[in-house]
Amino acid sequence: MKVQKQRQESALAALEAGQYNTVITLLSDPLPHADASEWRMLGLAFLRSGQLVRAETPLLRAGLLGDQEGQVEYGNLLRALGKFEDAIAHFEHIAPNLTGELHLRCLRWWGTAEFQQGDTASGLARCERAWYGYLSLGDEVLTSRVTQTLAQMHLSNGDLKRAKHLYQEAVRILPADTNPAARISALKGLADIELNMENYASAREAVFEAKHLLTTYDEAVHIRASILSLEAEIHYSVSDQRNYRLVLEELRDIVRDLQDYEARLWTASRLAELYSSLGKHNQALEVLHDLSPTPELPPALLATRGVLMRRRGHLTLALEDLTQAVEDLRGKDNRALLRAQLHLADTLRRMGQEEQSGRVLREALSGLMHDRQRLQYKADLEELRELTHHAMLDPDTAPYMEAVLDQLAILTNTQPIYEDTLMHLQVFTMGRSLVMRDGEEVHLTLEGSALTLAYLTLHPNRTRAELQAALYPDKEPETGASYFRSVFRELRQRFGQHILLMEGPPRQPRYRLGGGVHIDLDVKELQDALRRGEVARALALYRGPFLPDMDDSEWADGLRQELQTGLALELRGRLDRAHGSGDLKRALLLCNQYLRVDPIDQEVLELRVELARKVAPPHELARYMVELQRFLN
Repeated sequence: MKVQKQRQESALAALEAGQYNTVITLLSDPLPHADASEWRMLGLAFLRSGQLVRAETPLLRAGLLGDQEGQVEYGNLLRALGKFEDAIAHFEHIAPNLTGELHLRCLRWWGTAEFQQGDTASGLARCERAWYGYLSLGDEVLTSRVTQTLAQMHLSNGDLKRAKHLYQEAVRILPADTNPAARISALKGLADIELNMENYASAREAVFEAKHLLTTYDEAVHIRASILSLEAEIHYSVSDQRNYRLVLEELRDIVRDLQDYEARLWTASRLAELYSSLGKHNQALEVLHDLSPTPELPPALLATRGVLMRRRGHLTLALEDLTQAVEDLRGKDNRALLRAQLHLADTLRRMGQEEQSGRVLREALSGLMHDRQRLQYKADLEELRELTHHAMLDPDTAPYMEAVLDQLAILTNTQPIYEDTLMHLQVFTMGRSLVMRDGEEVHLTLEGSALTLAYLTLHPNRTRAELQAALYPDKEPETGASYFRSVFRELRQRFGQHILLMEGPPRQPRYRLGGGVHIDLDVKELQDALRRGEVARALALYRGPFLPDMDDSEWADGLRQELQTGLALELRGRLDRAHGSGDLKRALLLCNQYLRVDPIDQEVLELRVELARKVAPPHELARYMVELQRFLN
């Protein structure tokens, strides 16, 4: 008994100092006479060091042996494992028998489980009851730990000012010596607030102090994981993709060995999305399933997989995942739900299911308008800019979308997305090669850049191989592929990444212009004018042959000939009718316009001289005769 008592005293001292590995070493030997307190301390050591699965049996045993602290922490373990309903039922069962600090602790974890499940109002109210109770006890350290829980809830609800005040109070009180875990957690929360307020320097300072404390405290790997996740968020917010990726990959190696539900969920989703954005689609799916906290993907990761499938153009698979995720997330994870609804609406739109897409989008936008953390969705709305512009043209969704985008613009002090991302280009190809953006000329160094803009305007959804076959069939495959890579790079550098959209299989994607790109192409206007018989409009647009300096593109040659022939035939028909009806002055004018289009038509050159002899002054006749003689010589 004396040995057991010494072991218990040593284990308790180590537990209070945060030396969880020491506790595990002391109490993991066979314990034939272990009492409830030893099982509880062993379970707490596993729980606080992030070894959640190993914590379950000792905490359950402690609870069954009547240890009330073990019962409370077993409920906390269920919550940490993501079993929110089980945790809530457990707390409801044990709460009537608890008093004092254990009753307050039960309220804290009970409220946290409710909040995480989606019942935010009840969860916040229960945690506030616990907080007031701790204040009345007068223990500042215990109070500050609950303060952090409350602050995190206010942060999730978008009340940044209240959350920041609570975290600052917790950091002020919590010590940095002996067991710094609580202070590290408070610093992490404060950094999270500063990040949300875009105070990146202050966020980095808090993370730096937390990481410094971690160098003297290596017992709790899960705390290190939480700090790294925040560091990754900071890198992401300032567009430091290299360090964002490095931190996420370091985090992946840590959380793979943890049973922390939230940490694995967050890391899996973020890393999968990063790999997807880099075109590493197989790695994205692999990490999603590798880090999933459950054998079957939980709803939030199912939504992530749906987003990945939508990006790759696998719309049927995306529809299946996103539909199921939306159904499973209702009443639970509001952020994941709204995000899944946005991507589901875009998937439905691209599949031609406009009515259903509009219904899903209206519900998502209504939710966004009431979400105080709507900044979290800005990246998604920017990615889905084609859906955004589509919604702005739909009377049923435009009021919602405009309100959401205006709110985001106010929060970020920027232009609304629908104004910032709508790009107006004028592409002039008749007799010249000129691209204007919002009234200013954009200098392009590659002849193929303007040609590609024109071709994709007229013929969207083409693979690179189809582009090469149409525009440069005589180029060798490798040479053509290299040239188009240069063209795509120049277009993206000059106009932004969203000038071109890719859909379909990653090895052979189809290219089209982005949904927020509006192009006025003179060729298209000329074709429309000819189709409607608007000769004056066609002549105004025809300033010369199509891309006159482009001599190595078969498609350009063909279109050049098509436009020239089409306009010439229209003019020749009118010329013949005017001549036949005796309207010789009109016929002469039409001869001049015709020769602008086809200056080497001998028959019309001769007819012009004939008509000029009858209706034109001598000096004009002389000029026409010189031009005819020049052609004949």
